[in-house]
Amino acid sequence: MDFWKIVLGLLRRRYIGPPVIAGSVLIGVLTFIVLPTHYQSTAFMVLTTPSAGGTKEPDRPLGQSNPLLLFNDGLRTTASILIQSQNTREALEQLGQQKDGPTTVIINDGSTNPDVLGTNGPFIYVEGDSTSFEDARGIVVRAQQRIRDELVARQKALGAPESTFISVVDVTSASEPEALLAAKVKAAAVGFVLSFLFGLAGAYWFQRRPRKWPTEDEDHGQAAAGPAPPVDPPTVKMAPVVRNNGNGSLKKAEPQL
Repeated sequence: MDFWKIVLGLLRRRYIGPPVIAGSVLIGVLTFIVLPTHYQSTAFMVLTTPSAGGTKEPDRPLGQSNPLLLFNDGLRTTASILIQSQNTREALEQLGQQKDGPTTVIINDGSTNPDVLGTNGPFIYVEGDSTSFEDARGIVVRAQQRIRDELVARQKALGAPESTFISVVDVTSASEPEALLAAKVKAAAVGFVLSFLFGLAGAYWFQRRPRKWPTEDEDHGQAAAGPAPPVDPPTVKMAPVVRNNGNGSLKKAEPQL
């Protein structure tokens, strides 16, 4: 309770409370303005099998099949392969993500997206983040195209018939980038709180110095009493001056002011 009484007492003083609050608000606003705004774009894709199935001429005993579809849960396995191949450092750098750079990309099965969390399927989720409006969407579009190219290249390398190729379909295309303001608001709030606490701590320390600031009652008392009356200058008394009157006798002169 004593602590809060001290804080409230400091805030009531017009030369402490208003300046500290105004300075804290200013720091919070400047923090919000200075921090760059991040933009986010997302895309959601799913792998599908061809309409004719994963085997070319299935009626023939030696019909050719797509090796990627021979796994149990072949589509999900293929999706995992594509996700892992796109999360290497070289692949991310080719997409435009640099170490400690302003643009980043996330490629996974949707585990970071609460909207699709728990969904069981061969999904690929792409999320781009950047301080640039254009780069946020651009890196998502590049990632989608690279995933498609990687899927085709792997199937060709495995000798899969083209009629059995797995394809990637957009569930949602690259979205219009949205501004992420939550981080800026949080940083501005932290700046406001810290500056407010440091301001009160500095005022409390300065008040505890031997020189005591006037209290509010003293300020009001001095204002009500008005200016102090002028003080007359002190009268200076001079010692008497002794003069020679010319005939050898001394004459005592009157004291001069």
